[in-house]
Amino acid sequence: MDVKVAKEVKAVTLGVPMFDIVAVILLILISQFSMPMLMGIIFGSIIAVLNFRLLALTLEKAVNLPPGKAQAYTGVRYMIRLTITAAALIVSIKNPNLHIIGTAIGLISTQVVIFIKTLIASKFKRKEV
Repeated sequence: MDVKVAKEVKAVTLGVPMFDIVAVILLILISQFSMPMLMGIIFGSIIAVLNFRLLALTLEKAVNLPPGKAQAYTGVRYMIRLTITAAALIVSIKNPNLHIIGTAIGLISTQVVIFIKTLIASKFKRKEV
C-alpha cells in the first residue's frame, strides 16, 4: 500500500476508537447506554474500518487499471462492501446482544472521523492571499 494511503488509513483507524468513546459518553449522558449498544458500536466500527481499508485497497489497484476495467473492478468491489455492510446490519438485527442503532453509529464512524479530521485540517491550514 502507498505510504500516503497507509498513513491516512492508519489515522482514520486510530480516530474511530476516539469517536466510539465520545459516542458512548454521549449515550451515557442521555441515559441510552446499554451493553448491547456498546457491542453494536464496537461491531459497527470494526465493519466500518474493514470497509474503509477495502476501499483504500480497491482505489489503489484501480488507479493502475485501464479505465474500463477500473470502472468494472470498482463497481464489483463496491457491491462487496455494500454486501458486508448489509450483512452487518442483518446480524445486528438478528442478534439480541447487538443494538441496531449502536451498529449504525459504528458504521458511520469512519465518515465522521474523516469529516472532523478534514474540518480540523482546514482550520489550521495557512490561508493564502
